[in-house]
Amino acid sequence: MDGGGGAGGRLVAGAGRVTVSEFRLLGPVTVCDTAGGVIAPSGPKQRALLATLVLHAGQLLSVDRLVEELWGSAPPANASNALQAHVARLRRLLPAPGHEWISTLPTGYLLAPGRASTDVARFTRLSGQGRAALPHDPGQAAQLLQRALSLWRGPALQDSRHGPLCTAEADRLEEQRLTALEALYEASLQCGRSTGITAGLERLSADHPLRERFYDLLMLALYRGGRQAEALGVYERARRHLITTLGIEPGPALRARLEAILNHCPTLTPPPHQTPPPPPSPSPSLHQHPSPTGRSHPSGPGRPPGPARPRGDRTDPMALPAPACAADPPALSPLTGPAASATSAGMTGPVASAGLTGPGASVGVPAGSPGGAGLVAPAAGAGCSDVTGSAGQTGSVGLTDLGGSAGFADPAGVAGSADLAGELARLRARIEELARDQQDLLRRIQREQAIH
Repeated sequence: MDGGGGAGGRLVAGAGRVTVSEFRLLGPVTVCDTAGGVIAPSGPKQRALLATLVLHAGQLLSVDRLVEELWGSAPPANASNALQAHVARLRRLLPAPGHEWISTLPTGYLLAPGRASTDVARFTRLSGQGRAALPHDPGQAAQLLQRALSLWRGPALQDSRHGPLCTAEADRLEEQRLTALEALYEASLQCGRSTGITAGLERLSADHPLRERFYDLLMLALYRGGRQAEALGVYERARRHLITTLGIEPGPALRARLEAILNHCPTLTPPPHQTPPPPPSPSPSLHQHPSPTGRSHPSGPGRPPGPARPRGDRTDPMALPAPACAADPPALSPLTGPAASATSAGMTGPVASAGLTGPGASVGVPAGSPGGAGLVAPAAGAGCSDVTGSAGQTGSVGLTDLGGSAGFADPAGVAGSADLAGELARLRARIEELARDQQDLLRRIQREQAIH
């Protein structure tokens, strides 16, 4: 039996002729009435029973299926009577002037929704409209998708996932939520917005490391923000995780994105200016939704923090990005500052030649370095899929030492600053890590070219 024992509670009371207006399943299972009140079943079994009946509204659910949903393989001796008691409590809980919500039939129970709607139906409709608008109107698509995602108050069917019916439906709804998030970030990128969404994509790629689409969108956002080296590092991180977990290489879409970044493909540039949509209402984040990986840092455990990001990029990782289209999409710019310290860190390999100076820079490794023969980006007009090798060619990016024009003073002049010294140490560790990732990446590309 349910430990709640009562018939549930009304969080807000309404007066007059009140009936159910909406069943809410995208979060804790609750019921909204026409007076603006919120009705909450008192215990997990009553919530699971209500959710199961709502998910199969208009369908007869047998006693056996409902017993299995509530008690699994260990039902009580009087399971039919216990189920009947829970149904009676739900009937008393739901306001029903002239309408019988739950009908008893010879072999089971049926919920008749009448005119009441569900937040699941609204989410499905809005997210479908947003995905349909994405190709021709990304601003409108972003607004629709934000409205859809704002309906989520927590994990679907929260505290009600006890049986196979609710568990399967919760998994299906979570997949739809992630698909809507992918479309929302894509709409933001199509609007020319990239610098404000990388934090959210970092967190999503860490929480859902087998979804290659989040890696793909993150690589594009970083590249458009002039952070090409970090975009290449994202690919390497995705590849390592896929190989370790599933024993497979990244799929064709992610490999194509890598090749396009290495060759500075023109299709990676932001789209033409688009009219920004009206500012949307703030969208809540799923703070209640636990991270499947338990990772709190987007770069993964054991990685040193990277350089400080602009304040506009420090968003809640699970918060939805604002869809407003940038009036002037950011252009690719040469990588300066901390990443320009490759030579001072004792590295002459990929970190000094991985295309860090925007379109037109060469991608290569010195002939004597571990990467072997260098890779050179194609000249203007060459196809984005052409990557050619040339022994002995090197990249030329004109990076400067930390003590030069990279934005840092001579270290001797700041010996007393512990904060700056710590920041320099962290930056050097990050640069070394990027160098290792890029060396592995370029060696692998060269081996594939030699095979083909």
